[in-house]
Amino acid sequence: MKGVSDLPDEQTLASRVAADPRDLPARLDLARLLIARQQYEPALEQLLAIVRTDRGFEDDVGRRTMLSVFDMLTDYPDVVSRWRRQLSTALN
Repeated sequence: MKGVSDLPDEQTLASRVAADPRDLPARLDLARLLIARQQYEPALEQLLAIVRTDRGFEDDVGRRTMLSVFDMLTDYPDVVSRWRRQLSTALN
C-alpha cells in the first residue's frame, strides 16, 4: 500500500475522479489522503462510491476501509451510524 506521501495531491485526485467517476484507484487514493488529514466524512463518501461502483475492487477495499474508519470514529456514534446505514444500503 502506498504511503500518504507517495500519493498525488488532493486537487489532482479530485480532478481525476471528476473526469472519470469510475477511476477507483483515484477514489481510493483520495480517500486515503482524506483519512490521513482526518477528513473522515469526505473519505467515507469516496469509499462508499467505490463500494457502489465495484464491490470487489481490490478485494473489497472500499468496505474494509470504511470499517476501519468507523473504528477511528468511536467518539462519534451518530456519524458512524449514518454511514453504516448507507453502507448497508449499498451492499443490499
